[in-house]
Formats: sequence, structure tokens, C-alpha cells
Amino acid sequence: MDAMCQMQIRERRIMPALWQKLANLHPPTDDERQMAVALLDDYRARGYLRRTCRAMLVIPDGVMIAFYAALELDGAARWTPPADSGWMADADFCFINVRATGLGSTPGNFIQAAKLLPALRASAIHLGPFTDYDFHVIYAVRSVQTISDRVVHPTLKLSPEDQLRALVSAAHLLGKAVGFDSEPHMAQFARTVILRPELFRWLKLSPDRTGLAWGLSNEAMLEEVHQQRITNEIHALVAQTLRDEGLDDLETVETDSRESRAHKRAVYYALIGALIERGYWTIPAQSWAADGVPAFAGYNHAGNHPLFDYRGRGGEDLGQTAFHILTPFKFYTGMRPNQPPIAPQVYAPAVEYFASSFTRWRDQFGFDFVRYDSADHIFDSLDDDSQPLSDRPTPQVLGTCIERRQTPDRPYIGSLAERMGNEIAPYAALGFDLILGDDMLQQAADARFIEKCFRLYDELVALNAARGTRCAITFAVDTHDTGNPAFWGRPLVQVAGADGMRARHFLSRFSSAGLGRRPKYEAMGSQDLSYGLYEANVTETNLIWIGDDAYNAGYHFLEDVYERHRLLLAGGSIVRRQITGEAAWWLIAGEAGWLLAAVAFQTGSAPFSLDLSGLLPENAPVIEYDFAACNERAGRLHGAVISAPPLPPQGVWLLAVEVVGE
Repeated sequence: MDAMCQMQIRERRIMPALWQKLANLHPPTDDERQMAVALLDDYRARGYLRRTCRAMLVIPDGVMIAFYAALELDGAARWTPPADSGWMADADFCFINVRATGLGSTPGNFIQAAKLLPALRASAIHLGPFTDYDFHVIYAVRSVQTISDRVVHPTLKLSPEDQLRALVSAAHLLGKAVGFDSEPHMAQFARTVILRPELFRWLKLSPDRTGLAWGLSNEAMLEEVHQQRITNEIHALVAQTLRDEGLDDLETVETDSRESRAHKRAVYYALIGALIERGYWTIPAQSWAADGVPAFAGYNHAGNHPLFDYRGRGGEDLGQTAFHILTPFKFYTGMRPNQPPIAPQVYAPAVEYFASSFTRWRDQFGFDFVRYDSADHIFDSLDDDSQPLSDRPTPQVLGTCIERRQTPDRPYIGSLAERMGNEIAPYAALGFDLILGDDMLQQAADARFIEKCFRLYDELVALNAARGTRCAITFAVDTHDTGNPAFWGRPLVQVAGADGMRARHFLSRFSSAGLGRRPKYEAMGSQDLSYGLYEANVTETNLIWIGDDAYNAGYHFLEDVYERHRLLLAGGSIVRRQITGEAAWWLIAGEAGWLLAAVAFQTGSAPFSLDLSGLLPENAPVIEYDFAACNERAGRLHGAVISAPPLPPQGVWLLAVEVVGE
């Protein structure tokens, strides 16, 4: 045993791990220990738990505490940080909204979310925002430091920070990486906004609320001299309030008691009221298809808030597509209302703060990657001289973030861009390892969808071969946004149905290989047809946990088949493919054999034959997989013509051909 290993063991003995600490603070009952032992035996035998999400969430807390405490003690497989961020292209991702993991009307929490992990067939966990938020929307973050009390277990004797560490530790114990979202905007009166007002854009209303203070126009209010005057006034108000309350900060720290956290929260809310009373408001984020920032357009006296005008480049009203509750960081000065800025300059304090906001979570909580939200229009928000056109982050800003994400001892920190598109090359050149892709914008597997899959595979093979380092576009089985009225208006699980979701899952695993591999990206609940994630992100509701046993069995069966052929896929390539009016098929070749895959379109397909002369050895052993029935049939090839069975609408089929020994 080397010295490093011995040191790590000594450290574990000196400082009890968090799950062991929880087990000491909240000793599981004998029944809970017995249940934990059964779970451990099942997990060790398979490497995962073959249960639905709903079945995992009803497991008592004490059982999962004992489960993870035992994993800590027996040295279970852990996620080992690799040498660089190239691991992202080989990983697979699952999105989790911690708040939505609850049952009934009780919100979820970090311990509840940890229950899901052993049943998820993904090697990386993407956590949605878990810090303080506003308007019931987890993406309307009010802090980049203070953890929301809505995701904290209410009775465990463990600080919110340690509860988060326990969740990250649980993922690492299971061999999974963990990342979370970084937002280029915040709620309009976020804690960060109030404490660091200079990092945002403000307006001050006249005393009667009919116009802007000091008789200024919209454009004049954005001049730096007036912005500095406002922020100086806000700083003075906040500093005096903190002194009066005996506080030095509004953000919570790990040593704060519950009473101290409550006191800070009360002072924070009082400051919001004081700012509104004095006429201070942040300027909200511009609509993505418009320039500059929105313009002040009056005051809603009944609702007690200002109104803003969002105008597109042709003068059209874009208010319906704007995020009125968010205010962006002031990455550039020189912005103007609804028109391009004049001589914009990088505002270094805002860029530095935003770029460094991930480092605390990386260093103190062990996060392994970051997803940069709202990275969808960073290249089309520049003019011909590469100058910013609006308040959105630019490639320069996000490039600074990517430079900051890693340290010499953490070269593996990865980055994912929330780009619902497929132009991977410019994002990879900027330093991103992955972009999200646009699969969620198409509900069914049809000829156009499969053509796109093949095209993206070809592009990734060529790009990665030329770069020498890996980047990828994820294959999104589902995301947290698909229920948005701007997309499908209802959950993709309901739009596509069980057969459509199975086809998407199949394609995420078997439609790419080798240098063109696309990581699977799924969302919690899609494993057992649970739904409602979009609503759970924007309201205080949980996922609707369906717990479909049959679909969940198919999910795990498909994942087992993928694991069986994972090495072939990792080193393989697509060598033959064809799209017909009814279906598509393709052949993946690797050192260990071949995989012949097919998917039927919406009308289903009749039996068809494929002549693979010269590609496959005669009389080779084969395994035919039936994903609807979750079974397999072994046999041998008879000649070079392979007959595929008829497939129902969105049906899938896979034939594995083994290499014949000498």
C-alpha cells in the first residue's frame, strides 16, 4: 500500500465521513439496517439498483444513511478524477432538481435526492440550482452562496452545507461525477445584487414613480456616472442596515445557527422593501432577439413594480419572450435601451465575480463540472467587429469562465454549454467539452431525426480526429425544459409515450460510437415515465412520480445491453447505414464484433433483409435483443443476408455479432 493510500485511510479514520456521521447522529433501526444490507447486496451484485425512481424515494432515510455509510466503510468504487476534462465525452448525464425529489406536498432535499442515485444509469449527475431562489423558480437564483432552506432536510443534525457534501459524496461513492448550473443572471433583488450592486445595472425612479430620477432619460440613466451614483447610495443603505442589525453579511456561512440564518433572511427581505420604497430597481434581462437592454416604460402602481419595453431589431414587441424576473451581470458598459451599445467596454469586476463563482463549490464541495446556462446565443449576440450587441454573456466572458474552472490540481473540471443547437466547433474552440444539442426539439424518431444523428456523428468524428482531444454533443433523451410552452407545452414523456421514449433511449446508446460518441443526457423520472419536471422547476411542486415498473425494467435491460457492448462502441465506428421510408438501420464495427441496429418510424416497418456480404463472418454467433419484451435470443449467422423482424411504430432492434476465433 502506497503512502498516499495510507494517508487517505488515516484521514478517514480521524475525520468520520459524512454518512457515518449521519449514522452516528441518527442511528438506523435494526429493520433499517437489514433493509440496507439487502440493498447493498443487490447493488454489489449488479453495480446499480434495479428499482423505479418512485420505489427509491419511498425508502426510509435511515436505510439510505446506513447504505451510504457502509459504502464509505468498505471502500466501494469511487469516482476517480481523471487527468483532464476529456472524460465528459465518455460520460453520461442525468439532471436532478433536488427540490422536486419530494413526495406529496413535502419538498425534496439533499438526502432525498441521494436516494435516486443508485438507480440512475448515468455516470455524471447534473444538479439544478439549489441556492436561495425567488418567485418559486429555482433558476431565479438569489445567491451564489446561500443554500435554499427548501432543499435542506428539516430534522437531520447536519448543516445545509454538509448535507450538500453528503449528496456529492454519495455520487462519488457510486462512481459518479457531479456538476451544477452557473447562471449569468440573478433574481432582480438577489442577495448578491444587494450586496454587490455595482455588478448589475440599475434605475432609480422619481418620487411619484411616473419617470426616472433626476429627470434622466432611459439612455442617460445607463451612463456610468449615474450608475455609480445609484450603487453608492445602495451601498450606504446596506452598510448602515447591517451595522444596525449587528451583521457583516447577508449571505449565510457554515457556522450560522438556524436563528442566525433566519435573522439574515429577515434583514434581507427588509432591505428589498427599503430599496423598492426608495425607487431602486434592477434592469431586467433583454429578450434574446433584441439588442441592448430593455427600456423603462412606466409603473404598475397596483402591482408596485416598473414596466419595461423589449423591442426587437425590427421594432417588434418581444415582451412575451423576456425573463422579467432576472437581471444580468453587467459584463459590459455602454449599453443602451433596445439598441446596440456605443463603445462597450468589459466591466472586469462583474466578469471576475461571475467567472470565480464556481470555484467555491469546486473547492469546498467537490464538484467536478459546471453547466453554463443561457449559452445559447453567445455567437449571434456579437456584431461584425465581435463587439457585444446586448446584455448577454459573450464568448470572451465565457472563455474567461472556462479558464478559471480548472486549477493545476483539478485539471479535470469539465464544462457543458446549454446550447440547444449542434454547432459544436466554435464552442469546442472556446474550451467547452460538451454542448446540449437540440434533440429535445423533436419528439419522434423519423427519417429527418436519424439523418441528423448520422450527420452529427460524421461531424464529431472529423472534428475530434483533427483536434486530438474529445468534445461532443449530448443526445438528450429528455431535459428539464421540454414541458415549457415554448417547446411541447407538456412533458416529453407524455408527448412521445413509452414507445417514443424507448426509441430515444435506444438511439442515445446505439446511434453513435468511437470518436463520434454522443453522451446520453436524461432527466430524473424519465427512467420510469415520471413527469412534470418543467413545472417543478418553476413552482413549488414535486415531480409526478409514476413508477412504471414495466418501462423501468426496459430501461435497465437496455442499459445492461449497452454495458455489455460498451467497449465495442467505445472503439467502434459506423461502417454501413441506410434510411428507408419506414425505418433506418446501421452497422457498427469494432474489435470485439459488430452491432446491427434498427429503428422504425411512426408507421412501423415490415420485415426487411440486409445483404452484408464481405462484412460479417459466416456462421458467427449472434445475440438478438428484444427491447419491448426485455429478452434476448442466441443463434448463429446463416449466410450474408440478415433478416430483420417487423417492427411496431418507434420499435427498435439490435443484433450483436461476435468475432469468430481462429
